[in-house]
Amino acid sequence: MGSVVLLCLSAVQARAADPVEVGVLVPGHAGADVGLSGARVVVSDPATHAVYETSNNGTSWTASGGTSSGKALQVEGAALLTFDGSTAKVGGLTFPATDDVVLGKGGLLVAHRAPSSTTAEVYDVATKTKLADVAPPFALSGKTLWKVTEPGHLDGKDLSTGVVKTVLVAGACSVGAGAVNGRWAVLSGCNQVVDVNGPQPPRNLTVSADAQLGNGFVVQASGSNLVVTDLNDPALGRHTYGPVRDTSFRADGSGLAKLVYADPANAVRVATLSWLTPDPQPHPDTVAPVLTTASAGERVRDNTGLSFEWTYVDPQDPNSPASGVKSYDLRYQQRVNRSSPYGSWIQPDAWQGLTTTGASLTAPIGTDTCWQVRARDYAGNLSAWSTSYCSEVDGTAPSLVTWRIGDRVQLSGTATVRWAYKDDTEVASYDVVYKTAAPGVAFGKWIYPAAWQNTRITSITWSPRLGWDECFMVRARDYLGNLSAWTAPICSVAPEDDRALTSAGTVTRSTSSLAFQGTTTILKANGAYLTKATEAGLRIALVAIKGPGQGRVDIYHANIKIGTVSLAATTTSRVVTYLPTTVFRTGAVKIVSTSTAPATIDGIAFLRAP
Repeated sequence: MGSVVLLCLSAVQARAADPVEVGVLVPGHAGADVGLSGARVVVSDPATHAVYETSNNGTSWTASGGTSSGKALQVEGAALLTFDGSTAKVGGLTFPATDDVVLGKGGLLVAHRAPSSTTAEVYDVATKTKLADVAPPFALSGKTLWKVTEPGHLDGKDLSTGVVKTVLVAGACSVGAGAVNGRWAVLSGCNQVVDVNGPQPPRNLTVSADAQLGNGFVVQASGSNLVVTDLNDPALGRHTYGPVRDTSFRADGSGLAKLVYADPANAVRVATLSWLTPDPQPHPDTVAPVLTTASAGERVRDNTGLSFEWTYVDPQDPNSPASGVKSYDLRYQQRVNRSSPYGSWIQPDAWQGLTTTGASLTAPIGTDTCWQVRARDYAGNLSAWSTSYCSEVDGTAPSLVTWRIGDRVQLSGTATVRWAYKDDTEVASYDVVYKTAAPGVAFGKWIYPAAWQNTRITSITWSPRLGWDECFMVRARDYLGNLSAWTAPICSVAPEDDRALTSAGTVTRSTSSLAFQGTTTILKANGAYLTKATEAGLRIALVAIKGPGQGRVDIYHANIKIGTVSLAATTTSRVVTYLPTTVFRTGAVKIVSTSTAPATIDGIAFLRAP
């Protein structure tokens, strides 16, 4: 079987006291090499190396028409491989006798490799057709080529169909010539015997390099005897046979529980292994498939195309091999929005008995769809319905997170309006509108700049114009077209500077680093005032310098007193004072000093309702 882990001598010697059984003599011919396949016993003569065979337990022998010397003949199934002079012969195929020629278990395949070649050629014995080139080590059994293709994977490729079966093994395992027979593979490098048919668990066993693998057993030399190990027995029971001459023994090539060997007198003997444990018979598959993965994608998605994918495995029990997953049933239920209950389960006929592992449908915006799947195996076992996997088509418009513009009265050289939204999926774009009011007039209509519709910007910065009131609104949409309502308007007005107002009385124009636009007007006597015709608004904001020794002013709009503002304070600073909101008015504004203390005026703003 090729190079394998050497048998631990202490283990064999521990069996030395076991009774030694003797095989039944096949009379009439001595044997140098021996082979066995069912009732057919084949030998090569110790003196002439001529090949003879019998099928009636030695009552008569027939010359096979050739010789075999130099290498041991091989008998597997109906095939006989001999080494006749310089030629290896099997079923009409010939190879150089110097090649490494191995007949596969069952006699259907044969491999040969020249000493200088890195690959072996595999032939079909019956058709004489070359089927494969493969690098050793490997094993041939029936029509299957077995090889460890990667650590932990023993692959068996049926050379007649191309179907590959994978058996998981230990990472250090490899498989050599003659090492797979029936359901068992004896692996080198890892001390394992594995069931390639399943579901028997691996056995731990060390074998010698000259061991022979039969169908359900291993036979190997131990001193002058043979030890046979029962692979079907989890306890690996053993019997001892002999004595044997050197390594002249072979397992039955037909798959029966027998072996043939030559004793020290070259007599041919056959041992029938009737004590072997019967081949394990699997119980019917009674376990339903098990769901391993399932996904309906994002819980909330930004498109109306829904999909569901899943995978199942059919569990394998040591006493119940898996029959394999055969088909699936799929159902779904929906609700039209988040406040609605789910409807009844729907099972489309086309989704019952599916052999694919995915399905899709189109759902209206806002619809929440839940999927469930179940699977059946080839034995008819049907799993329960899975838990629900749900995916909702986003039906909710984006919601406002941030909407700000700074102070209502803007005193800096630039102003910025900013916004931010969140969505169940993702915001696609925004619409922004604005309207303005020049000094002395009401707001105009909302303006929709083309560049601000379906835009991705999240802020607008501009340079305010003195006396202008400017308002903005924004709304957001997601990729499904869900559109939010317009925000409440937010506005910003730049004050009119003190220089825009006409003075009367004792008034001084001045400058200040604290002042808006850098200038102030000081009302220095009771009755001094500033005025400007035709101002419009419903609320006035006075910009002034407050501080120690400052006086107070009355403010009139359209000949109506709006309020009194005291400018006295413990520290000097620029302050914006908002007077009470009134009805919208249009008319002259007047700021009048009502004390002998100075009143330092910086500007005035008129606020409107958007």
